[in-house]
Amino acid sequence: MKPIILALLLLFSGVTAPVYAQAAPDPNTKPDPRLAQLEIALNHLSQEQQAVYQQFQMIQELRRNEIQDSQPLTMQGYLTMGGVKDAPPASYDDNIRLQRERTERIQQYTRDLSQLYARYAELGNQKRALLDQLTELAQQTQAGR
Repeated sequence: MKPIILALLLLFSGVTAPVYAQAAPDPNTKPDPRLAQLEIALNHLSQEQQAVYQQFQMIQELRRNEIQDSQPLTMQGYLTMGGVKDAPPASYDDNIRLQRERTERIQQYTRDLSQLYARYAELGNQKRALLDQLTELAQQTQAGR
């Protein structure tokens, strides 16, 4: 899933540069306020998309760590008891409860990742629509000169 988001991020970050070059205002003409509004909206969407991507990365790392630590607690030995070497082994019920909690956390992280991925894609679609509007408006402005 990470390569897909990385590709989307690169795709959208590379698409905005040519639009700004086309929409550069001529010093002799007044800038179109619609262009400025679209650029502001595009910037806002880019920032929100970046925040969603960062959240995705953080939750992905939490999930990865949780999965790596999911070895049976009895294998971890005395470390689960605060490092006391001669501590009694953890009870079976405690081990099962902790394993269920860990599984629930992993499942919640997975759901959160799916939601963040969907939001990232939704923002990308909104961004693409704004880019199309911005390109069309820039072309109209250039054609009107």
